[in-house]
Amino acid sequence: MFRTSVRSACAAFFGALTVASSVQAVPDNARPLLDQAAIRAPFSAACEGQHDSVPLPVDPRTLVVEGVNSNPDAAVQFNAFWVDLHEPGEGFLQDILPPRPQNCGEFRAAVERGRYNLTRKTYFQPFITAAAYNKLWRVWDYPWRPSDFEEQIEKRYGYYKAPWNNPYPLPWEDPNKTDGGSGQLPLGMVQDRDENGRYTGLISVTCSGCHDSRLGSESEAYFSWGRSADSNDAGLVQSDFFQANVVTAPLQLAPIPWSTGRGTTDAIGIVDLLPALFDVETMQLYPSLLEYFPSHAGGMSKAPHWYHRAWKSRQFWDGALTSDNVRSELAFAMANVLKTGQERRAVYPEFEDNNLFMMSLSPKPYPGEIDLQLAREGAVLFHERDLWADGANADIPKTPGNGSCASCHGVYSPRYAHDTDYLPDPRLKGVSGVITPTETIGTDPARVGLMEDERKRRAWDTSWLAYNELSPDHDGYNDDLITSELRRIPRAAYDRGEGPIFSPEGPNRWIDPFGYVASPLYGVWQNAPFFHNGSVPDLWSVLQPEGNRPDIWKRRYSDPGVFGKNRGYDFSFASYDMDKLGWKYEEEECSNWYSLFSPFLPCTQDMATIDILFANIANKAAEFNSLAYQSPPPVTDKQIESRMIFNSHLYGNGNQGHDFVKSLTDAERWALIEYMKTL
Repeated sequence: MFRTSVRSACAAFFGALTVASSVQAVPDNARPLLDQAAIRAPFSAACEGQHDSVPLPVDPRTLVVEGVNSNPDAAVQFNAFWVDLHEPGEGFLQDILPPRPQNCGEFRAAVERGRYNLTRKTYFQPFITAAAYNKLWRVWDYPWRPSDFEEQIEKRYGYYKAPWNNPYPLPWEDPNKTDGGSGQLPLGMVQDRDENGRYTGLISVTCSGCHDSRLGSESEAYFSWGRSADSNDAGLVQSDFFQANVVTAPLQLAPIPWSTGRGTTDAIGIVDLLPALFDVETMQLYPSLLEYFPSHAGGMSKAPHWYHRAWKSRQFWDGALTSDNVRSELAFAMANVLKTGQERRAVYPEFEDNNLFMMSLSPKPYPGEIDLQLAREGAVLFHERDLWADGANADIPKTPGNGSCASCHGVYSPRYAHDTDYLPDPRLKGVSGVITPTETIGTDPARVGLMEDERKRRAWDTSWLAYNELSPDHDGYNDDLITSELRRIPRAAYDRGEGPIFSPEGPNRWIDPFGYVASPLYGVWQNAPFFHNGSVPDLWSVLQPEGNRPDIWKRRYSDPGVFGKNRGYDFSFASYDMDKLGWKYEEEECSNWYSLFSPFLPCTQDMATIDILFANIANKAAEFNSLAYQSPPPVTDKQIESRMIFNSHLYGNGNQGHDFVKSLTDAERWALIEYMKTL
């Protein structure tokens, strides 16, 4: 158990006195202020201990629709509206998509199918053979395979030990005669199988590579699904794998910015390439420059936490798509060149199950002691404290609502959830359904600008990814190359605004971006680093932006492996600040004596020369052309080490914003943090 430090205890004691006099009285009713339920996911909670025949409750996200804001003066004014794709309404075909589960039995079955899919199936393009994987130590310039080879895999690439049997064959093993082999792949990789269930000798990354991680060592904490990976280095994985295969080494030069560091990727940037590489009506791999629209690059982003899925009415950091959509999750899987368009489309129903698995997840509860009295004070602050009160934040536009934390992030207290001055329906407790405009939130705008180009949105909205087969005007799938290329001509004309609509629109449309979705806060104690780009190491620095956010910082490292290389991040509790709720870090000084050679990027003293060159180009040009957003493959030790240091001066990595919290006192901040430990 963790004990509050003397400093924090004093702050909490005096903070409680200050907080009590700085907010209005708590509403007088019998409902509790705090909700410390172990199971947060609504379907899982409703089915806990229940018979399979028990009907599922209403999905609370489906309540966030036009007209939900029945009280114009309520604390929360939703604007991230749910769009129902399974029952898309007038103008679209009905009963086309796989039916949703109706009772606990159907839900449990779907969850287990999704769990199996995400642990055993290969959706992404396999990038390395088992033979090459066994020789990765050569890429590391080692004289022989080290005794801790698998542990060094985890450290070097930012992965974790898989909590289930995840085999690969050692050089002398036939995987089909040895139950997959006696080696163990980390969480985030899987050995490929063919349609008959036989191992193919290929290894692929999985969704867990970006969406799962550990906080706490195996002796300190059990594995819990859905905490976003904050240490994986996708660019290093691809560079090493391509080198190990030898024949794929030239692919290191492919213009795909996998990542510029650890814990974030440009996976969403593939949206730029999808219409150019694929016929997005059929998902056949038929490239065409007619639908290539390189414009603004989105920069690096954290993968969302899976255990938030049940609480988000819209997907992605900008709330681009309804959360009833699962095809956007297929976008990276679409890049598997070994599949046909028909095979890619056929995978879709599996992702309905994968989605239900994500919706079944709940974050782990805070493992330390909580000052419940201070947490109650924090709950009142969270829901009632107007950050714009008494003329504060006059330079920041106030959004609709009461100006509290809850007005963006949602209501979590049972007491406030049952108050119509806060929510129109108590079932909306915990739902995140507010997009905060960029002029208010002020965080790095690169990601919001990804789809500002209307050509990209038009291409998406008239594609299979937009579920356009639900339109009565859909004329089937034209899977042959010639027909596909001919149809691209009028499609591209429509995309550019130079011709009439050719392919019908689907209901899964990409909104014109204007801000960031305020994240659900369940499990926030373990969600560091914060902001969409992972630029802020702890929650205290989110709430106290003045002088507390390091521009360049690094986490604590693990010990190196045999031969003295391949250090990873230390993810034990010793490296996590349980008071400030975030990673302990060391701030790096910014001194750039050769700034004449780095005009667009300060603070490059830890970077390799080639990385400085590319980063300068990206910092200036990526805002206008996504192809300019490139990072060279990390092949030297200096490159690899510098990628473990977070540099907020890189394109899309800014740590600014959320400045309206400057009106809080430190006592109020500590009370809010104590409250958020209960979520």
